[in-house]
Amino acid sequence: MKWRVPDGLMFTAYALPLFSFPLSTAGAGVSVGLLLVLYAVSGHWREWRQISARPWAIPLALLIGWTLLGLLWTTDMFFGMKVAEATSYGILAFIGATLPWKTRWIKLLIRLFLSGLLINEFLAAMMTWGVFPWKNTGGMNYTGFCGHIFLSLAIAHALLWLTWDFRKQWNFPRWVNVLVGLLLFAQLLVIPGRSGQLLLVILLPIAIWMLYPGRWRYWMIMAFSLAVIGLLAIPYIRSYFMLGVQGLLSFNLSHAAIYSSWGIRLLAMIGGVMMFLAHPFFGVGTGDFYPVILKMQAAHQIPETPDFVMNAAANSYISEAASLGVVGLGLFLWFLWSLGREMWRSRDLPQNWFALTYFAIYVIGGLFDGLSWGYADAITIALMAGLPLYQRSVIELSGLSAP
Repeated sequence: MKWRVPDGLMFTAYALPLFSFPLSTAGAGVSVGLLLVLYAVSGHWREWRQISARPWAIPLALLIGWTLLGLLWTTDMFFGMKVAEATSYGILAFIGATLPWKTRWIKLLIRLFLSGLLINEFLAAMMTWGVFPWKNTGGMNYTGFCGHIFLSLAIAHALLWLTWDFRKQWNFPRWVNVLVGLLLFAQLLVIPGRSGQLLLVILLPIAIWMLYPGRWRYWMIMAFSLAVIGLLAIPYIRSYFMLGVQGLLSFNLSHAAIYSSWGIRLLAMIGGVMMFLAHPFFGVGTGDFYPVILKMQAAHQIPETPDFVMNAAANSYISEAASLGVVGLGLFLWFLWSLGREMWRSRDLPQNWFALTYFAIYVIGGLFDGLSWGYADAITIALMAGLPLYQRSVIELSGLSAP
């Protein structure tokens, strides 16, 4: 008996992890499992030859293979398997590369992504106001069921996408884009998510400059700059911003003045660099970052952090270099270069802009967060890579205005 998976179900399963991440990591895991099962049954894997047309395919396959090979010289198989699992989510990119994409499926994916964020925002408000009995993740108001760092990055991604759609009106009319944008921006302001806030301040002016011609770009950038200045005048936001600045300025490795968000991150980065210098070619092994950090702390090379499990360098690039050496770092950078180049070439297409904005968050955010090993981030970058970033003719033939 031959099974046929309807395209609507297949692409809904592809988009479900993006919908689920703000609501439940367990739900996202189930979504990924459902996607794998449906893909195996659908027979789309027979189109595996299409993968060779994607420039990121070879470096991604080699990166996955090298990460798995790194398990041979690790001393901690538990963390090693977690890192290997995160890297192996790259298989989702290969899945996306073989699917028969059409415009309506890209719209479906983006709408589900935004819907997950909006549902979580509603639940977060009800939980914070005491209407619902559940607690916000980590006890942080208005985060809902999502971790504050990933939530801030996802909202920044959504706002960068809405900036494009406000001009093009491809997915929603302008008033919907404005309404959704204001709701998400309000949530970004009140959650403790400096990562997403900082990235939005960096990337939104660049997006406006790229999208809006003539004098509009100057007016919009000026309005955004004035809005940021005005927000810093609000005591709550200013105090939260200054807390991060103070933590950065007060960092002192020799005096163990590290117990701040930035202090922990800088300490992890320093430890990662020390590992890389000690094991430059092959690294300490997949998942061996935490055991080596503990040894360095026991030898008083870096201060101890008894209340914090430092299993990554708070920097994607240092994490890869420390664990997998110059080979792993080189493969990781090769993959990012190939993927970014593919996105950039057709950045005027909706799927490319949607993927490119997340790619920018992933690349820049990776300088101060370990996104390459993050559960949600590893899956998201793979799903973005699997979009039809190079198939201009396929998408245009279906009509960009199609429902």
